[in-house]
Amino acid sequence: MYPALDAIRVLHVDDEPEFAATAAAFLERTDDRFEIETAANATEGLTRLSERPFDCVVSDYDMPGRNGLEFLESVREEYPDLPFVLFTGKGSEEVASEAISAGVSDYLQKEMGTSQYTLLANRIRNAVEQHRSRVALEESEKRLSLFIEQSPLGVVEYDEDFEIVRLNPAGEEIFGYTEAELRGETWEVFVTERSYENVDAVTDALSKATGGFHSIDENVRKDGTHIVCEWHNRVVTDEHGEVVAVFSQFQDITERTERERELESIRRRLEAILENTTTPMFMKDDRGAYVFVNRSFRELFGLDDEEIVGRTDRELFGESVDEEVMRNDRAVLERAEPVETEETVLIEGEERVFLSTKVPVYDTGDRSDPDDPVAVFGLAVDITERTERERELKRYERLVATMQEAACIYDAEGRFEFVNEYLAGFYGTTPEALEGRESGLVPHIRAEGDGDPYQELLDGEREEFDGETEIELRGRGPEILQYTLTPLRIDGRIERVIGVAHEVTAFKERERELERKNERLDSFTRVVSHDLRNPLSVADGRLALAMDACDSEHLPPAARAVRRSQALVEDLLTLARDGDRATETTTVDLAALVSECWDATTSDATLRVETERSLRTDANRLRQLLENLLTNAVDHGGTTVTVGDLPDGFHVSDDGPGVSPTERERVFEAGYSTSRAGIGFGLAIVQEVAEAHGWTVHVTDSDAGGARFEVRGVETTE
Repeated sequence: MYPALDAIRVLHVDDEPEFAATAAAFLERTDDRFEIETAANATEGLTRLSERPFDCVVSDYDMPGRNGLEFLESVREEYPDLPFVLFTGKGSEEVASEAISAGVSDYLQKEMGTSQYTLLANRIRNAVEQHRSRVALEESEKRLSLFIEQSPLGVVEYDEDFEIVRLNPAGEEIFGYTEAELRGETWEVFVTERSYENVDAVTDALSKATGGFHSIDENVRKDGTHIVCEWHNRVVTDEHGEVVAVFSQFQDITERTERERELESIRRRLEAILENTTTPMFMKDDRGAYVFVNRSFRELFGLDDEEIVGRTDRELFGESVDEEVMRNDRAVLERAEPVETEETVLIEGEERVFLSTKVPVYDTGDRSDPDDPVAVFGLAVDITERTERERELKRYERLVATMQEAACIYDAEGRFEFVNEYLAGFYGTTPEALEGRESGLVPHIRAEGDGDPYQELLDGEREEFDGETEIELRGRGPEILQYTLTPLRIDGRIERVIGVAHEVTAFKERERELERKNERLDSFTRVVSHDLRNPLSVADGRLALAMDACDSEHLPPAARAVRRSQALVEDLLTLARDGDRATETTTVDLAALVSECWDATTSDATLRVETERSLRTDANRLRQLLENLLTNAVDHGGTTVTVGDLPDGFHVSDDGPGVSPTERERVFEAGYSTSRAGIGFGLAIVQEVAEAHGWTVHVTDSDAGGARFEVRGVETTE
């Protein structure tokens, strides 16, 4: 028995009903696919055919009315392809020949026995299967033809010699040729020489094998235009392996190719930009592993691509990675939002601060949830120096805000733009309350004198403007302020004016008091200079005459007292007139000046000059200093006095008793002296002269055990 796959519906027409019924029973038992219906004559058979479809007609030949062949002619008029088996008891070569000529599918003569039904079943099956195969093939060919004709892709069909037998409308449009123009030609018509070798290799492969081959070739249209086409070539064979056809599907991808080239060029440019930008850039996947870093990032951490890509921050940098870095990465992935924040990273033991911007990256391919980020792209700007500058700026702002001087910034109109706390205190308010208010100082400056000094500052015509003003301070009464205004330049442009002021009321009062004291001092100097020097000179002269006229033990002490008084007057005048003044400086030979000063001492002591140095100094003031030091050394018992060099000055040393460490701080005080003959102003004059030059003078022990006065900070010319 055959499996019941596709039913085979058979119409058996025979004028002997019993024979038809018997045949039906045997056929259905032979193959359970058979469904047999019977009809007693041709007219009834045509009626049955009109009522339902059948796969095959089995008919007797000799029947009343129309015979089997006449019945066949009627069937063929309506059903030209329907299988028709002539199964007749009247067998002859004439009938068989006529049946075949009439287009019968098969011819079978009735015989004795049941085997004839098996043979009939085979003939029916063969006829039906051939018919079905032919119909299927025709339908397949029809579908293929429709597919080829309606395909949006170009289709070329070749024969076994690779000559063109067919070109569909899409192919005609792509190449500009008609099918008739290309029929019988080969592919060389529309392939450029540049792609000959590639296409030749494909055709060789097609001629030796089955299956498909893909290629992209340069082609040429009928008008000579070069285009790029993508080809899918296939060999079609039958069940015996024989080549049935060779088909090539193709499409014009010139624009796509150009676009791909353009996109590839853009991609390379973007990669080059990312790679060479000075800002470190990176991309991390959803587990935090790096998938891309640019050169700046690699150089920042001193690592290669191979060391970074595929590893996480913790794997690269260990526990030194701030938890904030990984927390920000997770925030980008979880919230799908950009994050901009400052991150601190430890690099070679140094904390660096980065302004990090991180954005989500999405997969544009076929994903179950394309809205979920798959990576983090970020860039990091090193703001360590900027952060430090901001901190320093804040420190400066705080310093300015809290310093004990009034400071502010004025805008172009003279309004307060910034006010520190000290200045705000002048007005008894806060800095914020003063900002934006008009300053009383600027209108005062503009109204005072000629021109507009404030505008000159803004125009760059003046670099500074100083002055004083008296204002009424809340709770403090009138105060004098001394101010300085300077231009504020921002990127080379003057946009604001800086004002700094300090209260000088007490200073001005002291200044006035000093002026009064100086006036008294001038009066005293005039008295000393005129009213004391002249009487002392007279007394000195008279004593000299008296000593020549008579010999009295009282005269020498009187003469010494007068000379001491004269020396005291000269020292007082020196201190009063010169003070800490150092006027014109010249180059002075120290050794020569020491010798001149020594001659004035009229001493029996020995002088050693151990210097060849020249000094830049006020010669007269230096002479005062040296005369007083040399005289001090001789007066205090020095028998040998030495003047020598120091690295930054000189010294005057003696071999006298020296100065006790407990007295060394007092020896420069006016009026202090350890000598009964001294008046105590000599060393005070030494210190005044040293300070007037910006020098220092100290006393210590000499090598000989006496006193050594060291003068340092001296400008030498060697």
